[in-house]
Amino acid sequence: MRVRTERGSVMVLVPVGILVLLLLAAMAVDAATAVLGQRQLANALAVAADDAATAGMNDRVFYTTGAVVLDPAATRVAVCGALAAQGMGTLHDLQLSIGVDGPVVTVSGRAAVDGVFGRAIPGFARWAVAATATATAESARQPSPSPVPTSPAVC
Repeated sequence: MRVRTERGSVMVLVPVGILVLLLLAAMAVDAATAVLGQRQLANALAVAADDAATAGMNDRVFYTTGAVVLDPAATRVAVCGALAAQGMGTLHDLQLSIGVDGPVVTVSGRAAVDGVFGRAIPGFARWAVAATATATAESARQPSPSPVPTSPAVC
């Protein structure tokens, strides 16, 4: 036997359920965009660190002593040049920190990624992403000494 008071209650619940599913799907797309932005930043920093480990080598020290030591100024120029050449795509407001410790360069960065659907939902318009990459310059001739660490520089 059917109860007449419950008639039509599904008509109210279905649109609410569909709206909730659409909001969850929009949040999933924006989260995927943030993960993609984080991977893009990590890859860009890895390439920049590798380029800096090669281009930032102090030739004078290497050819006189055979030790592999990075020049902080040349390393900073190489990192900035590599990042500028790559283009940052969906990333913006990039903040970099570049550290040089003998033959090791560490590049850390933070950036923002815009959400696709998040602009319509307060608090989901931007996603902050961060990554760090390290590269080491090595010589086939002999191991490098461990010099005094330098302070991080900002590009």
